[in-house]
Amino acid sequence: MSVQNKPLFVNVDTVRNDLGVSRAKAYQVIKELNTELKKKYPMAIVVAGKVNRIWYEEACLQNMAN
Repeated sequence: MSVQNKPLFVNVDTVRNDLGVSRAKAYQVIKELNTELKKKYPMAIVVAGKVNRIWYEEACLQNMAN
């Protein structure tokens, strides 16, 4: 699947599957990532219950690959 076909935001189910955590923990991870994103990039668009895909992949998935 190309990057163009992926949605801009990742939802709680994706976080749960990728990290193997509960729904509540996935929402907590999303909230923390959104807080960090907004702190670093104040003009960023933040959607409650979802996280920007690029920010999520950089923060979580790259750390898991190493």
